[in-house]
Amino acid sequence: MAPLAGSAWGQRALAAALAVIGIPAILSISAFWQEAPIREGEPSRRTVLAPDPIRVDDPETTERERRNVAESVEPILVPDNEARSAIVQNVEDTFARIEQAREPSSGDDGKSLSVDEQVAGLLDQLEDLPPSAIRQLVELDDDQLLVAKAQAVEVARDLALRSIPEGAVEQTIEQIDGMLAVHSFPDDVGQTAVKPMLAAALQPTVRIDEEATEAAREAAAAAVAPLQKSFPPGTPIVQVGETVSEVQMAALRARGLEGADPWLTVGRALALTAAIALSLAFYLRAYRPKVWGSARLLLLLSVLFVLYALTLQAAVVFASGSTNPLLYLLPAGAFAMLTTILFDPPVGVLVTIPITTLAAFMAPSRPGIIVFAALTCLASVPLVSRLSARGALRTAAWRSTLAYAVFAAVLAVVFGELGDVGFAALAGLASGILTAIIVNATLPFLESVFGVLTATSLLDLADRNHPLLRELERKALGSYNHSVEVSKMVERAARAVDADSLLASVAALYHDIGKVQRPYFFVENQFGIENPHENLEPEVSARIIKEHVTDGIEMARSYRMPAEIVEGIRTHHGTTLVSYFYRQAVNRAPEGASVDGKRFRYDGKKPASKETAILMLADCCEGATRAAALADRNLTREAIADIVTGLLDDRVEDGQLDEANITFRELQTVRESFIESLCYVYHPRITYPELRPRSTTVGRETTVASEASDATEAADAARANGHPRDTAKVRPPESVGELPH
Repeated sequence: MAPLAGSAWGQRALAAALAVIGIPAILSISAFWQEAPIREGEPSRRTVLAPDPIRVDDPETTERERRNVAESVEPILVPDNEARSAIVQNVEDTFARIEQAREPSSGDDGKSLSVDEQVAGLLDQLEDLPPSAIRQLVELDDDQLLVAKAQAVEVARDLALRSIPEGAVEQTIEQIDGMLAVHSFPDDVGQTAVKPMLAAALQPTVRIDEEATEAAREAAAAAVAPLQKSFPPGTPIVQVGETVSEVQMAALRARGLEGADPWLTVGRALALTAAIALSLAFYLRAYRPKVWGSARLLLLLSVLFVLYALTLQAAVVFASGSTNPLLYLLPAGAFAMLTTILFDPPVGVLVTIPITTLAAFMAPSRPGIIVFAALTCLASVPLVSRLSARGALRTAAWRSTLAYAVFAAVLAVVFGELGDVGFAALAGLASGILTAIIVNATLPFLESVFGVLTATSLLDLADRNHPLLRELERKALGSYNHSVEVSKMVERAARAVDADSLLASVAALYHDIGKVQRPYFFVENQFGIENPHENLEPEVSARIIKEHVTDGIEMARSYRMPAEIVEGIRTHHGTTLVSYFYRQAVNRAPEGASVDGKRFRYDGKKPASKETAILMLADCCEGATRAAALADRNLTREAIADIVTGLLDDRVEDGQLDEANITFRELQTVRESFIESLCYVYHPRITYPELRPRSTTVGRETTVASEASDATEAADAARANGHPRDTAKVRPPESVGELPH
């Protein structure tokens, strides 16, 4: 996939839009259905679960309980003296009427009335007594009537002294039999006549004191403490479609779950994201100017935050409840890993702050999730800070699963989610798995689209089984071996001056891939064959030599190699002179004719970084030292030092390092590193007596001689005059020596 194209201004505008508009939009989208306002007395538009234990006063239940308690208070009764007197008076009045009916003057003619007449006259007066009872009392003689009256009044007084509440009259009537049994009534009138009389006279002897009773009931009700309704964690406070009660509304307000205008949430998200973007801008501008100055990298950072916002929103929606342990699925560590790999560890640590802040915005009532996001990010950065292969990335991502599971379980305990510890640990484990999947799936895509060269992609390119390296080894083994040696030299020197040693060494492996097109035109690949340059004009040979750079660039681009590797190929010869064939052209030119040196210079560009500068210097030093070693098996350290020093001075004086950000102190460190590396490759060797040098083809002898002569010439001149450049046979004023390798 080709890297992202477009103007820097357009990329910066897109990065700003993603950060300030895209992220708030993603974080707020659920507010339009998950945070819709809930109002008391109206159907709820969503289901809301209790994030933690909630207890709120329940006025309705409290009032009902107070009513029940008040009603359970027994009425306060006071004696009803009028009723008590009335009971006795009614009995006395009944006997008085009977006595009056029995008097002789009761008849119209002054004679006594007959029994039947007496009974008939009393029926209207004593409606509550049955006729048989009236007759029985009328038939008593005077003494018997007096006894019956006295006994009946005594029983009536006993009844009047009793506390007979409303509703207990019938029960008391049933007790009259027992009371009558202890008295002596003539002719058994107690049961037949007195009992009905007493029953008719009986009435409640106590009454309810309404004022005192009401006061007692009010006091009892007031003593009832307000009752509360509990909502355990994870239980619904209100279900979708349910009419919201006063208690439910109070519970929602207690945790700020009643919702608000969705656009208010959008505004809050916008303000938060703008604050985060501003703080990141200040940091990057001050401490990471390379990132701040690259529109492409700023866009990449915005894309990472957009991806995180999407996963955060998905995790919150998937968990569907603020207490759900599934929220520990949040793969926050994946984005810390990606940032560390695509940028560097300090930026990876930096993004922990906005990642945690956004988690707090989306799950404000879940401190465990907020801390989980922070811990997973901080733990993820060192896991991917020093990768030795892409397989190590996969290993690091999978290692995170165990750490995440432990974090989730511990946080569930710390923040009181004891019942969900097991589920939280499983969710943390799943978060690690998601992290591994996200990192391994998205990293190659992001590297390709944004043209970011990461350690993992460099490690992939460093694999000697890469198709380009395999082709170079198969078709140009000498160039391959030279590239491997240069790679080692470059890596060691780059490390010594704090340059990117991995980038430099990988670029060195590919710097000569263009020689695959015409391998036998380069001396290191001419073993046992005739030198094809013997039959070519110097200008043609020089053009062929120079074309290995352009051929290498085309091959690298066809394999979609990173721009930094292509730059290493383009600049490894800079604009130096192909001096060997230039001198041939000058020597063959007619007397007085001039040779245009520009036609013998490489068409590339000068190195602009430490890594490419070190590659250029290592390339020429390794080639020249190898040529000198072919001419002199016992090449000394001093000779190697002379060659390296001379070639470095040549490149400096030729202006090849004018655009590179490398200092003279660093060049001295590079020089010492090169000498050390070359001494351990081209050290003196013992000539074994049994080995006799065998003749080779003329072409090989000619080639070796031509290559070695230049190196020997440089070494001899260095010994004599201290500078190899003084010995050039023919030299244009603007050029320095270069072997055809």
